[in-house]
Amino acid sequence: MGNTALTGLTSASSYIAPFVAQKAVDGIMKPVNRWVGEVPCTLNFKPDKLYCVNRWVVNGMPSVGWDPQQYYLLKYSLQGSNDNVTWTTLDTVDNTNTSTISYSSDRTFIPTAAYTYYRVNITSGLKCNPRIASISNFQLFAVDPSSPYLSSLAINSGTLSPAFNKTTFAYTATVDYGVTSIVVTPTAETPTAYGQNVIIKVNGVETASGVGTSVNLAVGVNTINIDVTSAVGYLNQRYTLTVTRLNSNKLTGLSVLNGSTVLPIVPTFNKNTFEYTVEVEKTVQSVMICATSEDPASTIKINGGTAVSGQPYGSITLQKTGNTTVNIIVSTATTSSQQYTVTIKRKENLTLSGLIFKNGKTTLTLQPTFSPTHRNILQVQVMLLA
Repeated sequence: MGNTALTGLTSASSYIAPFVAQKAVDGIMKPVNRWVGEVPCTLNFKPDKLYCVNRWVVNGMPSVGWDPQQYYLLKYSLQGSNDNVTWTTLDTVDNTNTSTISYSSDRTFIPTAAYTYYRVNITSGLKCNPRIASISNFQLFAVDPSSPYLSSLAINSGTLSPAFNKTTFAYTATVDYGVTSIVVTPTAETPTAYGQNVIIKVNGVETASGVGTSVNLAVGVNTINIDVTSAVGYLNQRYTLTVTRLNSNKLTGLSVLNGSTVLPIVPTFNKNTFEYTVEVEKTVQSVMICATSEDPASTIKINGGTAVSGQPYGSITLQKTGNTTVNIIVSTATTSSQQYTVTIKRKENLTLSGLIFKNGKTTLTLQPTFSPTHRNILQVQVMLLA
């Protein structure tokens, strides 16, 4: 990246007029365009944003024509801080005990962190006057930004469409009504770089790379934003996942009532079973149906009439003979309708309404007298008339 010292704020712990700190970062290489301070002193720099740097350049007075044997700096360091109080030394130039003198320095190092503040800390000044420091030009270069892309995006329900690609930023998925939340797991292409972690937020909630975040789903369209900020360079990228939670076209309850009596249905109700039978006595003339929808937004029609979820509907008149079919149709805005069918059958009447014995044309008398409720008679006495 470019020279970050051209932006941001520059100051110094001291200066000798007119050689103010700003003259060391203006990019002009002239004898009058330099900073001069009294040692120990610091040339301070606050970048316009958080940078991770790996190269720094210090041009001394020999760079603008002064005697290189007398006007080079003896000892100085590049330091970083996040609170402007505690400083970490990143690299040091020491010309006090070496046979190779750096009249100016252009140095690189492996960075371990990004800092809010940087400074050149001078502990020993010019060769000819160690109590005076002078820098004609200071440059500070940030490392190239790391990737703001995801390497994968996973969900625990539904299927991403299209299939994930790090440079495709909009996806859709569809889930059933019963899915009330979804776990979104974003994984960064570059989770860490130079000691810095990528920042990932799912709908504004920060999560670590590769860690799932649960997002509640309303019925209908849900927009989930996944924002990625690169570990280095603070590049931003947004991925958008649109999840549609379908309406339910199912029932959670179904019963047939004769008055206040709930009649047995076969098989036992299950929302994914759609055909049932009920047997009623021959004397039952009508029934009511109570259907409860899974989704409050769905509508219920029973044999064409609109019913209220959870409330008995009817009465439904039964056929005098044969079966009566009741259709319950559940409709929604986002799914096709689902039909449940209840077949109501009358029980067979196996009870005798009368019993007569005859001897020729003569009707014989039964003892005891015949009654339809006497179903376990073991013996009938027949009285023969003379």
